[in-house]
Amino acid sequence: MKKLITAIILITVLCSAAFAVLANSGPVFWKGYPSSDIMLIEENSPITVKNENLIFDFSDDNGSDYTIMGKVTATYEMANSADKPQSVQMAFPFVGRLNELSPNDITIVADGSSVPYDIFIGDIVDSYGASAQDKEPSFEFKDIVNTITYEPYKAENFAENEKGKLYTIYVKPIDEQRINFAVDFNFDSKKTKVLTYGFNGYERNGNNVRIDTWCYKPEILQIYVLGEDINLNINAYTDGELSKKTDLFTHQILTKEVELKPYLMEYIRNNDYRKNNGMFSDTQLYNLYAKVLDNYFTKNMGYSSEHDLYEHGNYQRILTLVYTVKFPGNSEKEVSVSYNASGTMDKRETSEPLYSFDYILNPAKNWEDFKNLNITIITPQKAPYIVKSSTRFTKGENNTYTATLSELPEGDLSFTLYAHEKITLLDKIQGKLRMNLWHFTFLLIYATVFMIIGIIIVKLILRSKKNRYI
Repeated sequence: MKKLITAIILITVLCSAAFAVLANSGPVFWKGYPSSDIMLIEENSPITVKNENLIFDFSDDNGSDYTIMGKVTATYEMANSADKPQSVQMAFPFVGRLNELSPNDITIVADGSSVPYDIFIGDIVDSYGASAQDKEPSFEFKDIVNTITYEPYKAENFAENEKGKLYTIYVKPIDEQRINFAVDFNFDSKKTKVLTYGFNGYERNGNNVRIDTWCYKPEILQIYVLGEDINLNINAYTDGELSKKTDLFTHQILTKEVELKPYLMEYIRNNDYRKNNGMFSDTQLYNLYAKVLDNYFTKNMGYSSEHDLYEHGNYQRILTLVYTVKFPGNSEKEVSVSYNASGTMDKRETSEPLYSFDYILNPAKNWEDFKNLNITIITPQKAPYIVKSSTRFTKGENNTYTATLSELPEGDLSFTLYAHEKITLLDKIQGKLRMNLWHFTFLLIYATVFMIIGIIIVKLILRSKKNRYI
């Protein structure tokens, strides 16, 4: 029996190692998102675009191992054809994560001077950008404009000025004894809403709730209650199953009345992404997290925690920069927008990864007039060739491709970078073989595991029957 158990353990370790090798080989597809031309928010503006220089610079690629990142700079020569001065509000949408965004990633300049901007937080496009089936984000003009609001979010489950009761719990284990600190309470979700901070465990049976967390040192925990108050039942345990009680701890509970919006804003700023929060206005942060909290209160029967809220900093979503450029009458200005962009990586059908980039030009059609689009692409060393594009490019020196258009093309701009000048039949065969080999290896490991386990089970049964008749 010991030999059989040892064999099972050995098989498990070997299979785990095999799965680890497969996992560490990296993804074969990594989702990227399109970039966009700037949008004109106001209709019937007299502003025209006389020239746009669009540069994609991937020469200093410092992105992840999965895809290529680069700097995109769009420089516009604009003209005000009206006699009167114009204050023109413009919008620039892009896809990004709140917790990764940095002020250094974005630059907006008008005639050499920095232009201040507001960031409006839009819809989620997906969680991690690694799926081949993810729906494309909408860069439709009306969809973008609908996200641009300075009005606070109106929730169904609470009001922004509603006051709640904040329980702050100070917990301290005694003699360095690790404890599992638990709080039991019950509430009616129609009358009460509960937001917690610092707890990792959550159990629920109807209206009865238990939350808990391991404490190795003094901890500060919070329970914020909106509506009808709750009674807290405090206990501590030495095990994860919450069955072995201990009194080797002390705790103190302080309570105070706190208005929802200030508490939620402080709650958000205490998370790991607070370094980026300065880029977003209080209204935008409140609107995002109030909506998230409102949704969780609805689907979780009146309960939520910091884990529900903080995870939304990781999600890919449409972010829109809104800024204003002032034009004197009959004047011209140079406006430049610079930002980071990443492409879609796909090596499902080729020997080396394909890196595809999309740039949405449709917003440019909202201008009074648009002429002369000049495009420059500086490719990276690991994928120096354009193998597919929506526009004809001329290859120059130092991995540079250029295209000059007198007017906007019919469709949007797209191009694909590759390690070789052409995608050959051999590239495609090698890609197919790798994918098929990966799938075959994966299935083979599964089949081998189940076969060996089956043999072991049969041997155990036969041995059991043999012992029965001895």
